[in-house]
Amino acid sequence: MTHKTPDHLPDDLHEVDARLQARKTQISALEMDELKLQTAARAFRPRTSRYGRQHLMRSKVVTLMLVAGLAVSAGTAGVIAGGGGGGKGKSADTSQYKPGKGCGDKNHVHERENECKKPPR
Repeated sequence: MTHKTPDHLPDDLHEVDARLQARKTQISALEMDELKLQTAARAFRPRTSRYGRQHLMRSKVVTLMLVAGLAVSAGTAGVIAGGGGGGKGKSADTSQYKPGKGCGDKNHVHERENECKKPPR
């Protein structure tokens, strides 16, 4: 390796560059080749899991729990959508929001007032 003169550096950094160049590690061609072979051997080595069977079992347990949670939530949604949550087979539109016959409403005249048990006053 050749030492290049740092023409692009400011004047106050030439001394720092000289000290860094003096302490720079020199590596021979043989050492460079050995490092290259070690790096290539590591790169092509088959990867092994640190955890082995524990990691595999943990992933299976997590998958099983996710599937069970999905099944429970889908089943609950199916029951709710099917109308199995109401009482006596009635839905909210017929039991809660049922329009009456008009009995007792003094502000309106209704056609079916004769069906009321107590006529309005």
